[in-house]
Amino acid sequence: MIVFNLSCSDCDFSFEGWFENTNDYNKQIKQGLVSCPSCNSIQIRKGLMAPNVAKKSNSKISKRNKSIASNVKRLKKIIEKEFDYVGDKFTEEAKKIKYGEAKERAIYGEASIEQTKELMDEHIDVLPLPFSTKKTN
Repeated sequence: MIVFNLSCSDCDFSFEGWFENTNDYNKQIKQGLVSCPSCNSIQIRKGLMAPNVAKKSNSKISKRNKSIASNVKRLKKIIEKEFDYVGDKFTEEAKKIKYGEAKERAIYGEASIEQTKELMDEHIDVLPLPFSTKKTN
């Protein structure tokens, strides 16, 4: 199927027409089978239209996105296995580690933008993770 933008030469009404192919459109126009839905005139002309070009499914971008997604999944598994999840206590725990009040270890959890700025002001390194850290179990 092909969709053409059509317009009426008599009343300038614009509408779409669906045809099997260009030859089918030409045949129906010659036979007077295409008419304006507004004024019923058969003086119809084709308008400008953008081509409908399908994207290749094996494009480089698609492969790169799959690679990135795979790397994020691997990173998430490593962090969940080797880091301590501290949830919304992340800011407090990061400060305790920095000032020697808790044992030094890798942690992850949640922090608001304000809390993150506060940690950075105290020269505590933080890194946003490219996945949700919320634990559901």
